[in-house]
Amino acid sequence: MIDPVTLQIGSQRHQGWQEVRIRLSLEQIADSFELTLTERWSEAGPVRPVTPGEACTVSVGDDLVVTGYLDEVLPDYDAESHTIVARGRSQAADLIDCSGTDKRFDGQTLVQIATALAAPYGIEVIDTVNATKPFRAFALEDGQPIAEALERAAQIRGARIVSDAQGRLVIVHAVQREIRTPLALGVNIRKGSGVFSDRDRFNEYIVEGQTPGDDNWNGEQAASPRGSAMDPRVRKPRTTLIVCDTPADGADCAARAELEARMRWAKGRGVTYTVGGWRHEQGVWRPGDLVPVRDAYLGLDELLLISDVQLIEDDQGRRAELRVAPPAAFEPVPIPEPQPESTGGATGVPAGWGWE
Repeated sequence: MIDPVTLQIGSQRHQGWQEVRIRLSLEQIADSFELTLTERWSEAGPVRPVTPGEACTVSVGDDLVVTGYLDEVLPDYDAESHTIVARGRSQAADLIDCSGTDKRFDGQTLVQIATALAAPYGIEVIDTVNATKPFRAFALEDGQPIAEALERAAQIRGARIVSDAQGRLVIVHAVQREIRTPLALGVNIRKGSGVFSDRDRFNEYIVEGQTPGDDNWNGEQAASPRGSAMDPRVRKPRTTLIVCDTPADGADCAARAELEARMRWAKGRGVTYTVGGWRHEQGVWRPGDLVPVRDAYLGLDELLLISDVQLIEDDQGRRAELRVAPPAAFEPVPIPEPQPESTGGATGVPAGWGWE
């Protein structure tokens, strides 16, 4: 039996979809959904109006996948058919849409800053990376979107901020669980498409910043903090300079440079697999899953990280699109030296694909 997709608003449970599209990702602070509803879309029978701004959850069977709000309700009808499209996002959508006035957070940690900015919106913050180093100086600027400020702070600490199924903000690197169900070409993989690009990658990333001085922090160390990271997989002398727009010391600049190198590696190296259904042996596919991949065409036989999940249901049936990338591209460690070129198999993708 196919698990029903349920949009719950208060005590009302709404099912019976024409189309479903749910996106969960390590690349965005809020997850999103779009549900196309038939005329009789409530368990009680008659159509019940839904209102933008209402708190809601989206579940697949017994698995909660999104907690947030309805953003838009789009009725479309004629003499013969009636359709409603409901779109929404995680609770963190408020942090994307809302901005604030200048507020300082000098001496506070990433967790403290995130907690203070998310608290007015009723959003809990979970720290999985021990982000306890205080910022010498940090501010939410006038008119700046709150999510932009949070992501700016997280980048300095080499971390990411994402939403979980309960609508909480989670400070993460990436890997959350290892699953047993493999993605295997010829078994459950229906389709694969890859991205292998070096256009936005560099051999050296340099980050420069500036930290306001005080009695204990002054002179050149305060005026010219600098950090760098290398990506030995990219040819020399490709170099980029990033001017940090947040006060940062040398260690902060180094962490930001390392994150920049890993983020660009992840974006430039990825494969999206389409599989039937939305579940594996341990539940619904989610970003942060570490999954065995067996793809003879690309020569892959290794554990890869799912960074983006789209759960789709339409007239072609139910399927999931899963983007996978090297786990090391999301971890807070220097990018490893490239291994000797292989001809495929368990040791990596053939040299022509440039997976590394």
